[in-house]
Amino acid sequence: MHTASRLTDVLQPLLRISSHSALADLSGVTFLDSTGLTCLIAAYRTARHTGAGLVLIAPSERVRHMLALTGTDQVLHSYPAVDAVPDGLPDHF
Repeated sequence: MHTASRLTDVLQPLLRISSHSALADLSGVTFLDSTGLTCLIAAYRTARHTGAGLVLIAPSERVRHMLALTGTDQVLHSYPAVDAVPDGLPDHF
């Protein structure tokens, strides 16, 4: 809740001006509440609107669990590390 606005401040401008993918490193995130989830969903929607992509990198087990519980993992794809992200990201990003 306390850091979601900072994430929004960084992600939204990147996704609004770029048709490239943004990689969000979540390796340091130990807890994801509804505020953080809303931030990620809003970023995903912006990315879809502009043709950009959003990929989550190294989410913790707790974060992955929250994404799975809400079904968000079905639209926000994650990878264990940057080098695990495929060269050609899927079209539905």
